[in-house]
Amino acid sequence: QLQQALDGQRVPQALLLTGPESVGKHTLARWLAAALLCETPAEAPCGVCRSCRRILSGNHPDVLWVEPEGAKAQLKIDQIRGVERFLALTPLEGTHKVAIIGEFDRANVSAANALLKTLEEPPRYAHLILLAEDAERLLPTITSRTQQITLRPLAPARIAEALERVWHVDQGTAWRLAQISGGRIGWAVVASQDPSISEQLESALGSLADALAMELPERFALAAQLARAPEAFLEMLEYWLLFWRDVLSLQTGQEQVVTDLTRPGFAQYVADSVLVTEVAALLEALVAARDAVRANANLQLLLESLMLDLPQVNVPQIPG
Repeated sequence: QLQQALDGQRVPQALLLTGPESVGKHTLARWLAAALLCETPAEAPCGVCRSCRRILSGNHPDVLWVEPEGAKAQLKIDQIRGVERFLALTPLEGTHKVAIIGEFDRANVSAANALLKTLEEPPRYAHLILLAEDAERLLPTITSRTQQITLRPLAPARIAEALERVWHVDQGTAWRLAQISGGRIGWAVVASQDPSISEQLESALGSLADALAMELPERFALAAQLARAPEAFLEMLEYWLLFWRDVLSLQTGQEQVVTDLTRPGFAQYVADSVLVTEVAALLEALVAARDAVRANANLQLLLESLMLDLPQVNVPQIPG
């Protein structure tokens, strides 16, 4: 649908891309910006022209990215006014300007209302792309003025194929990242450019293994340590969610376990040691914790509650 719109130069001026974190919203927004400004329209986005390369590297003068300044911050009205000033000026190169506003579901009411006029009457050359996890968190006046596209997790095979074909990732790495990604192509694209991703997964699983074996006072000390770095904790939480989904998959007879790629046997060991009902409840608690952190909850209290929810499992180093 989007490709047809591009081919006919009918891309909506106000788009809302929704879907889970790292599902590909940023990747698609960047692709759309590159397609609109590509110097070879017949192949847009070609990925190799000067315009495409500048967009992919984040330094094109006619593309603006705006996001909350921190893991728990809101989008503020001053940032939206900056978007309006950017779009009020005609393009420096080409015929389009693109403003991409990430995590728009974290805009405060004043910021969201400030964008309404631009959404309703954008300059003829302007394109606004809003990114959000859930459209229901947005004001109805925002959703009614945008065309919404909902992104969903992709099958690992499709992610691996895209990594190989579009981002030129070698076959083995593409498969491995696709398995770890949990269907999130945006995460896989970023990870393909970050050689430390295996170390991050192993570090997160190591912290979890330590926490499972700890007594409560030690767990609370760990909670205090993790609370000092909210953004790092959110990243680690994604790996913990991935691990406990693996555990639940094993307990319900599914064979695909992606965290075994760095710590073989760990998920199976825990699956054999914990009740299915405990794992299901813990997954709910972890998802709720992730949402609460983003809503500016008290991180240390939240972590202490999570530590109470974790089962106690004495993990013998890396079981295999």
